[in-house]
Amino acid sequence: MARVSTIITNFRAGEFSPRLEGRIDLQKYNEAAKELTNMVSFPQGGITRRPGSYYAGTSKDGGKVRLMNFEFSDEQAYVLEFGANYIRVFKDGGIVTEATKTITAVTKANPAVVTASSHGFSNGDRVYITGVVGMTQLNNREFTVANQTTNTFELSGINSTGFDTYSSAGAAGKIVEITTTYSVTEIFEINHAQSADVLFLAHKSHEPAKLTRTSHTSWTLTDIDFIDGPYLDENKTATTLYASADTGSVTITASADLFTSADIGRLVRFREVLEIEYDEWQASTSYANNVFVRFNGHVYKHVTGSTQTSGNTPPVHTSGQETYGSLVWEYRHDDTGHAEITAFTDARNVTATVKEDDGGISVLPHNTVGSSNTTTKWSLGAFGGDQGFPRAIAFYEERLYFAGTSARPQSIFGSVSADFENHTPGTNDDDAINITIASDKVNVINHLLPARFLQILTTSSEFTLSGGTGSEPVTPTNVNVLRETTFGSSSIRPVRAGNSTILIQKGGERVKEITFDLDTDGLLGVDLTILAEHVASGGLTDMVWQQEPELILWFVHANGTLIGLTYDRANGAVGWHQHPLGDSGVVESITAIPSGTEDQVYVSVKRTINSATVRHICYLKPIDFGSDIEDAFFVDSGLTYAGSDTTSITSLNHLEGETVQILADGSAHADKTVTNGKVTLDRSAGKVHIGYSYNSLVETLRLEGGADDGISQGKIKRIHGVTARFLNSVGAEVGPDTVNLDRIPFRDSSMSMDTAVPMFTGDKEISFPSGYDNDARVVVQQSQPLPMTILAIMRRSNTFDA
Repeated sequence: MARVSTIITNFRAGEFSPRLEGRIDLQKYNEAAKELTNMVSFPQGGITRRPGSYYAGTSKDGGKVRLMNFEFSDEQAYVLEFGANYIRVFKDGGIVTEATKTITAVTKANPAVVTASSHGFSNGDRVYITGVVGMTQLNNREFTVANQTTNTFELSGINSTGFDTYSSAGAAGKIVEITTTYSVTEIFEINHAQSADVLFLAHKSHEPAKLTRTSHTSWTLTDIDFIDGPYLDENKTATTLYASADTGSVTITASADLFTSADIGRLVRFREVLEIEYDEWQASTSYANNVFVRFNGHVYKHVTGSTQTSGNTPPVHTSGQETYGSLVWEYRHDDTGHAEITAFTDARNVTATVKEDDGGISVLPHNTVGSSNTTTKWSLGAFGGDQGFPRAIAFYEERLYFAGTSARPQSIFGSVSADFENHTPGTNDDDAINITIASDKVNVINHLLPARFLQILTTSSEFTLSGGTGSEPVTPTNVNVLRETTFGSSSIRPVRAGNSTILIQKGGERVKEITFDLDTDGLLGVDLTILAEHVASGGLTDMVWQQEPELILWFVHANGTLIGLTYDRANGAVGWHQHPLGDSGVVESITAIPSGTEDQVYVSVKRTINSATVRHICYLKPIDFGSDIEDAFFVDSGLTYAGSDTTSITSLNHLEGETVQILADGSAHADKTVTNGKVTLDRSAGKVHIGYSYNSLVETLRLEGGADDGISQGKIKRIHGVTARFLNSVGAEVGPDTVNLDRIPFRDSSMSMDTAVPMFTGDKEISFPSGYDNDARVVVQQSQPLPMTILAIMRRSNTFDA
């Protein structure tokens, strides 16, 4: 007996799976994620074709890069291209250059010679050329300057004899580039935290550094020169130290082997017990010249020049010399002083420079100077030498925190309050904070993330650091560290998404959502990949959070596939989708910055073009392109021509030799191959989008239409009709599988044949030529460079009961 059913499938993020007998069928949920390819799901209902990617530039020499965001404000946001030993900058969809120079001539020669009056370029500079008329093969490319003169320079290695003849115009700008010491492997291990115009960087094999922006084109990378600290715990051994002098360049000598050549740049701190070393200042007391006294935690030296008797007023100043009655007192120090090691002599002797403390005083304690004043009260810097450098960094409660050195993987170092480059130790509330997690096993701290509490993400557990309650600040004497969960995080930098922390688990194949739970007054972890385990199988290598216009977490798979997770927890919307790029582009890095009404997602894509490996740096076009079909951009690594009607589209050099898809004045155009950086259209057009093609596909789950004796799963079914509900769409193919697809007509007899098909909203009735099987699926595909949004698929079917 047959049962006739009408099935309506509404696509809402997080609800791709049918509920069977009150339970979620996880296998079907997994299948659903597989069948959303290049489609983005939205909480408000429906799924839409993902936008294309716009070509912004190519990485330096085609090398592997990591993309990192730099956000001073919504209006001043940049994408940083970290490569092997360099950083470059992207803004407003293109690479940042210094002021451009006008080109007036280019030769057809080997190598090409460019004329630009008083260009100011030097040999070896990288320049970016745009706007050339005639010899368009130069446009949107970077070149290396060679054999420069005042008004000319060669394009190193460029043979322009086969190029078109230069006609006019063009501009060349020197690419802004910052030199670094990070290798191509290390760039993916950098952690970072930003404060206004300064991006602080942490890497386990490099001194903590800061990238400072002073203008659009002026960037400086320097190692952090800490005012003081941080330090390891004070020495508890019998080994003593002394310094040869109390200021300037000094020799520090140890009583036992202590130093290595790796200690250059490391700090050494000396401490005195003032109550033991100095008499306290007294009134009406005779003091000889050069005598030392203490008062209120400070040390002073009598420098009047002769013996004098004190009055009733003690010295209280904290810098320089001051006169009190007939005595002149010079402030020397409090109870500590420190120096930075500058040279290694042997295991017991190093050269060091005495550094200023946070009060601007650069002097070592008096009783640590000279071989007769050896002391066991010393501390070595927590960074450098055999300690390594921190791998985790974050701001929390007006402090800059570091953590995860090689030798102290569980230790956390917080700066002085509101003084990020100062780690002066002490017990005052605003002094620096040093704490080590006490746990049953070593947990290497991979990441620090600020939230309600400071989240400490280690290789095996997640902890929180706080002042004990939500209202008490963290101080050196009020630090509370609690273990919250035991997932363990990978080296991939986690993100904050809404009020949740999203981390990739240490194995790389699980995505965890960490949220604060009021019931337990602690963190709660949820596995997001349980909804689609296959999506992360093989490992994830990068991720970013996009808040506008929809809430989407983007991930990079180890195989180079772009993956999206619609994540709107407040509305119960969580759903995965996959995004292979056109022509099998391999995504290697991803980031996002604010741009207008949408967050702009940038990707670095590895491709092979003309047998050479290149990396295209692209950004995803806005999902909302407006109401004009001519503005629809659904190609990858693409560019747009907008101007007078023409059949010749140039400056496509990054796609040389590639087959490209074309949208011309809102209508699909036949594919073309890029030759000499250009293509010739079959018809004139004034707005043209050109790039790699990609397919977008939706495949429904196995049909559940019910049956006389229960459910229809496992029974023979046939779909005999389908109604698809579209929103602002043009073009689609529908069928029972990817092989048997019929194109749906969107143009009718009332429309002019020489204009673009307008976007359609409404239902399309489809005759469905399917056979009989156990699955009964519907496939909808868009292979043209046009928009498609599906609100619902309504299936009419028969279930045949046994």
